Amino acid sequence: MKSLLSFLFALLMLTAALPVQARSLTPVEGLEALRRSFSGMQDFTADLTQEKQLSIMKKKLVMQGQIRFKKPDRFYMELVPPYSSKVLLKDTVLLQRLGTQGELQRIVLPPEQGLSRWFATLAKPVTAVPEGMEVRAEQNNSQTSVTIRPAKNGQLKELTIVLHDDGTVRKLVLEERGGDKTTMTFRKTRKNVGLTDADFRLE
Repeated sequence: MKSLLSFLFALLMLTAALPVQARSLTPVEGLEALRRSFSGMQDFTADLTQEKQLSIMKKKLVMQGQIRFKKPDRFYMELVPPYSSKVLLKDTVLLQRLGTQGELQRIVLPPEQGLSRWFATLAKPVTAVPEGMEVRAEQNNSQTSVTIRPAKNGQLKELTIVLHDDGTVRKLVLEERGGDKTTMTFRKTRKNVGLTDADFRLE
């Protein structure tokens, strides 16, 4: 009996040590996971670490800051020195200021890449992948990863969103067609704190 218990214990430990294989999800299941994660959330704020790999540089830039998000179409990110910058996205209009006195840059994204369109897609149960969009998704342990490729006429090549089981966004990975790659890892996320338009300004 003792030998049997020892064998079962060793088998259990071996099984626990084996890597858990990711389970592929269908594109619709992946978009549904995103929809559920955002369905009860009107806004959130979080601290972040951003890693940026520029195509023209071998060195990876690591930055710290904070982000804010508010439905249906507001996103704000502020990075602290030595790489200080502020970014504000209002649906399809991206405003960016590098440094404290830098010139304000304005970029207009294609309509299909606007925040309002993304969340209009996720506002109701997803039954099909929107036209022009490619989606891959998988579930691994307590995380779900969804990778989206939008239409091919914009700057964004690929967007990957990693979610915890409770729906909290853990990581965003953005790959641009020019080769630049940005990874944002979130921590201390707070949901539904009552953010207003005053929290989304570039001053």
